[in-house]
Amino acid sequence: MNAAAQVVPAPATLGIIAGGGELPRVLIQACIETGRPFYVLALEDAAEEETTTLAGDNHTWIRIGAIGKALDLLRKHNVSELVMAGRVTRPRIASLRPDMKGAKLLARIGSQFMSGDNELLASVVSFFEEEGFTVAGAEDVVKELITPEGMIGGIYPDKRAQGDIEIGARIARAIGALDIGQAVIIHNGITLGVEAVEGTDGLIARCAPLKSEEKGGVLVKVKKPQQEKRVDLPTIGVDTIERLAECGFAGVAVEAGASLILNRREVARRADALGVFVIGFSILE
Repeated sequence: MNAAAQVVPAPATLGIIAGGGELPRVLIQACIETGRPFYVLALEDAAEEETTTLAGDNHTWIRIGAIGKALDLLRKHNVSELVMAGRVTRPRIASLRPDMKGAKLLARIGSQFMSGDNELLASVVSFFEEEGFTVAGAEDVVKELITPEGMIGGIYPDKRAQGDIEIGARIARAIGALDIGQAVIIHNGITLGVEAVEGTDGLIARCAPLKSEEKGGVLVKVKKPQQEKRVDLPTIGVDTIERLAECGFAGVAVEAGASLILNRREVARRADALGVFVIGFSILE
């Protein structure tokens, strides 16, 4: 068979386990644009209607405890590569109603279900890999998501903000090592708050009234030192920029090469319009 007649294998079907937020839609749109087959498992009480609308017929709503059904659907649609994307609020154990596979997973994670996110997510990734799936990160599917080093947009942090970024990076790494959160807000060298179960949006809202000045303060987000890199990387998008601007914060700094920016061009455009800086920075080990 000559080279011209060789058959190029079709891309593997991508399974997307979709929680809340924009990230699942970014992945779906990338699949649509590149012609890659995909199938979405939209998690009840987490995924959004916009996500399933974009997915069209290529989705099923599923509850978190229905692991056996999820595996059957993924295999039925010839999924070999899997991405977990989007926010999921940890449910109460009593509300899970796990099927047999769900009970197996729940028995495995045990006390991790009540501990930090990283150990729990690492166990979930391992479970799916043992079931025969390749688990990928969102940035493996859409390379442009990963945060580059340097300015995103045209607004630069002033010296006070630069100092806040340095302090914030150290504190964020420290709370990350304890598997508490990925983000902190610093204003004039003072820690206004660290991210907990409420997530970044809640952190921003909680810290807004604590600022000593109308304008100022920096949100700093970094990857946890021990984090499973294929799930739950620190992420910002246009919504993050708009919330920071609404609350009077000066900007956001995210770890380059270890965080995601959704729709980077629009983030830069909106940040410039609202007077908010966005920067990707590297942490020296």
